[in-house]
Amino acid sequence: MTAPSLVLVVAPERDFRRSLEFALETEGFVVETHAGTANAFDSERAKDADCAVVDDAAVEDWRSAEEAFRRFGKPVVLLVGKIRPVPALPLMTILTKPFLGMPLIETVREIAAHGA
Repeated sequence: MTAPSLVLVVAPERDFRRSLEFALETEGFVVETHAGTANAFDSERAKDADCAVVDDAAVEDWRSAEEAFRRFGKPVVLLVGKIRPVPALPLMTILTKPFLGMPLIETVREIAAHGA
């Protein structure tokens, strides 16, 4: 039996972060939550994560975020609330808020399946 996939969830807004955590845990993922990308990508468990789900509101500066995403080196699902320029980064999938339910779960499942 394979261990459940670990997903880092990064969102500055506590209720949104908890909502994402609940949705992913309900589907069998192990979730570690953070308010910011620096804390998430530098966390002890980041190396064990299969991917990260990042709310665009957690990204204050794209120049430093781009380096953090590259250092993380794993797939990132970026949740965007409005159309705005986002740098094209390797291993990044963009999903539009607020309709995240099944598209988010399916994207994370697909990432986890390819990483297994």
